[in-house]
Amino acid sequence: MLLKAGSRSILVLIAVLIVLAIVPFFAGLFYQTFLTEILIWALFALSFDLLFGYTGMLSFGQALFFGLGGYAISIPIIRLGAGTGTCLILSILIPMLFAWFVGYFSVKLSGIHFVIITIIFALIGNTLGDTWTSLTGGDDGMAFTVSPLNLGIFQIDLMNISSSYWLVLGIVTLSYLFLVRLVESPLGKIFISIRENEERAELIGYNTRRYKLLSFIIAGGLSGLSGGLYSLTLKYSSADFLHWSISGHGVLYTIVGGTGTLSGPILGTVIIRLLEHHLTEFLKGTDLVVGIVLVAMVLLAPQGLVGLIKSVGRKESKHA
Repeated sequence: MLLKAGSRSILVLIAVLIVLAIVPFFAGLFYQTFLTEILIWALFALSFDLLFGYTGMLSFGQALFFGLGGYAISIPIIRLGAGTGTCLILSILIPMLFAWFVGYFSVKLSGIHFVIITIIFALIGNTLGDTWTSLTGGDDGMAFTVSPLNLGIFQIDLMNISSSYWLVLGIVTLSYLFLVRLVESPLGKIFISIRENEERAELIGYNTRRYKLLSFIIAGGLSGLSGGLYSLTLKYSSADFLHWSISGHGVLYTIVGGTGTLSGPILGTVIIRLLEHHLTEFLKGTDLVVGIVLVAMVLLAPQGLVGLIKSVGRKESKHA
C-alpha cells in the first residue's frame, strides 16, 4: 500500500534530519562550518519565500533585517555582556520591530515601487552601519566570543563548531516546521490569495495591507534570526551584512529552487552554494557561476528546480 504524499514528506524529512545530525561525526571542521552556513542561508531564503513566493512581495530589503539580527547578537554581547540566549531572542524581536516600521510604509506600494522602497531602506541601514562606527564597527566589523548557551538541564558550547552546527540545525528545522504550519493554515491561505489576486482578496473582505504587513514582519523576524545565527557562527558582525546585495542571496536561492514551495529555497541554497564552492576557482569568480545557473534555470526550468521535478514526475505518471 502506497504511502500518502504527506507521510512520504514526513519520512523524507526525518531521514534528512538523521543524516544531517550525524554529519559532525564524519565531517571535518571545514565542512561542518560550510554546512552550517548553508543551513543559515536556507533559512534566509525561506524568509524571502514567505514574502515573494506566498504573499507576492518582491523585497530587496531583507538584508536590513539580516544585518540587524547580526548586530542584535554582537552589540549586546560586546557592550552589555548579555547572554547568548537573550541575544538570540533579540535577533528575532529587533528585526521584527524594524520590519513593522519599514513595512508600514512599504506595503502601501506595489510592483516596482515596493521593490525600490525596500532597497532604499536597506541602503539607509547600510549607510548608518558604515558611518556609526562607534556602535557597529563599520566595514571593519566586530569580533566577539560567546558564553555557553544555557538551556537549563545542559549547556551548549558555541565556541565548539559541532555544537554550533547542531544548534543551527535545530533552529532551522523548527523554523521550517513553523513555516510549513503557517502556509497550510488559514492565515497562509490568505497570503496566497493576496499573491494570486489582491483586488479579489479585498473584495471578499480581507484587509490586504494588514496581512501583507504581518507577512513582512514574520519574514523580517526570520531574516533577523538567520543574520543572528550567521554572526553567532562567525563570531563576527559587520556593516556589510546590511548591504542590499545580501538580499540577492535570498532572491537567487528561492528562484533557482522554486518559489512558493518552501523546499525550493532550501534546494536552491544547497545547489548554488555547492556550485560556488566547487566551481569558483575553475570559473574564476562566483558571479560567473551565478550567471550560468540563472541562465540555465530561465531556459530549462522557469518554475525552479522543484517545479522541474514535479513536471518530470507528472510526465512519468502519465506514461506509467
